[in-house]
Amino acid sequence: MKTPFAFRWTWMAAALMAWLLAACGGGSGSSDSADAVSQDKAQSMSADSSVLSTDGTDGAVALLTTAQAVVALSSSASATVSCGGGGSATFTAAGTSPALLANGQLDAGEVYGVTFNSCRASTGAAALNGTATLTVTQAGGGVTAVDTSTQNLQVALPLRTLTFNGSSSFSHTVATSGPTTTITNRWVSQQIVVKSVRNGTLRVSTFTLRNVDMTRTFTLVNGVLTATSFNGTYTMDAVLPNATWSITTSTQGGVTCDANGVPIQGAWTITLPNDRIGISVVPGTLTVTVDFGADGSIDRTFVFSTAAVVAGAD
Repeated sequence: MKTPFAFRWTWMAAALMAWLLAACGGGSGSSDSADAVSQDKAQSMSADSSVLSTDGTDGAVALLTTAQAVVALSSSASATVSCGGGGSATFTAAGTSPALLANGQLDAGEVYGVTFNSCRASTGAAALNGTATLTVTQAGGGVTAVDTSTQNLQVALPLRTLTFNGSSSFSHTVATSGPTTTITNRWVSQQIVVKSVRNGTLRVSTFTLRNVDMTRTFTLVNGVLTATSFNGTYTMDAVLPNATWSITTSTQGGVTCDANGVPIQGAWTITLPNDRIGISVVPGTLTVTVDFGADGSIDRTFVFSTAAVVAGAD
């Protein structure tokens, strides 16, 4: 089933940036950690840290929906097409059924090699450049699932351009009951390298993501988005312009958000080499606790306005 679907959620960028606020001093012992999680540092890192959890999923959504749109433009197993929102793409396809290869859809068992050239699935959609291979593992019944391999695949999101190198799996599920539609996107990867470029080339960061398993859910009623949630875990090694760090993050159950994508209920943890960070959110407020030495005692607490954190995101 083709369901082009790409949302950009600033709320999660801001909330997950707060996850990262302790990371620059995370492996250096408690004294360095204490300096790294001062309030000024926390606020600065909330604004400056790149967020790969939602961005990574957005990139996977953009790849799938753009590939679907490209394939729909030709009944050939090999073609160069003009993309609906601008740019072009060249693809080749292999499969067991010539009839299915000619139907303009992704079908289970088919393999697509696609090269994008500033290709947008539709007006306003993310622009893609680079190469990807998609192996379709499931199609039909409201589920489209692919294994992907990407080579310098650039995805231009609203706040940053990401370049993906590596392999991952992605599934897009649509379930409808009466007026309610639930869309679930799951992104999984053993390891993938993502480069983030913000403000042109002024700020470049590289992230190695490992053990990624992230799910985002969207609920629409009569076609209107009413709620979102996020759940997942990953380990991230980051090389930023002014720092390097490694963290493991995981949600404590799902994180519930309002229709505008602002988190209203939920909790996260960050595990650093020596310390542990806890983050909880209730409507309007995001609270960060710091446990130096991960010994179970809270050594520092910061409280932020969720709106202020969102406003500080790049």
